[in-house]
Amino acid sequence: MQNIDVRQLSEFRWQVILEPLKRGFGHTLGNALRRVLLSSLQGCAPTEVVISGVKHQFSAIEGVQEDVINILLNLKGVRFAMSNVQHAEVKIKFTGPGVMTAADIQLPHNVEVLNPKHVIAHVNQAKVIEMDIRVQQGVGYVPAAQLQIDDELDNSRVASASGNVMYLDASFSPIHKVAYTVENARVEQRTDFDKLILDIETDGTVSPIDAVRLAASTLQEQLSVFSGMSLTKASEAGETKSRSILDASVDDLELTVRSANALKSENILLVRDLVALTEDELMALPNLGKKSLNEVREALENHQLNLADK
Repeated sequence: MQNIDVRQLSEFRWQVILEPLKRGFGHTLGNALRRVLLSSLQGCAPTEVVISGVKHQFSAIEGVQEDVINILLNLKGVRFAMSNVQHAEVKIKFTGPGVMTAADIQLPHNVEVLNPKHVIAHVNQAKVIEMDIRVQQGVGYVPAAQLQIDDELDNSRVASASGNVMYLDASFSPIHKVAYTVENARVEQRTDFDKLILDIETDGTVSPIDAVRLAASTLQEQLSVFSGMSLTKASEAGETKSRSILDASVDDLELTVRSANALKSENILLVRDLVALTEDELMALPNLGKKSLNEVREALENHQLNLADK
């Protein structure tokens, strides 16, 4: 029986340990799970920003220590979690002087910020900074250029009137790092089993055990095509063919007249009746010799059939 153990190494770093596995399956499962964990889990990221009074990302805001590019980079470091929605609009209205952090983001009820102390900008003057930010759910990494193309194709979107939209490269994956090692595992007196150790670092929006469960479900879904309908159809076709041959007359084996008549005289009329006989039983039939035995055996082999074992 396989056991799963979870160990916390730091706030966002965990180990998931699975043992025992058959020899070789540690590397097989470890590599597959690592690739899926890094590429295929859904997460949240800011994708669009509108800053009041800012026309493009190569700007500077008077009274703000960071330029616009650095502000956008800092926004990409905010970790969002959303429930029951694919996207949401959040806002910042910050009055300086002071340090603008993720805690200053005004959130709807279904959006949460997991690192509220994350610094976005340092405002050195008594002024108001306003931002509109779009947060989306997605998978993997999507460059800003692709997000802009998708936005332009979406007729339901209306550009904000308060300024120009700046698109952010979006890294949606909640997994920052995955490594795996394989060690020997003992089962009673045997030590040739594998122990798989997954070392996972997340952004805090998903637990490691849930991440592994989601990755395993994704793998299972992709592999189901090999164990599902197409192979089942091929198997059923083979079984149907075998049944039709067994129910056929011995005449369909195209035996010589002598051999066919010898079988029929003993009431062996179907191929099913023939394959139930052993070679000794067949040789004991009247008018059937070694030559007829070889003929019957060859005819059956042409249909992937054999006489019964002794």
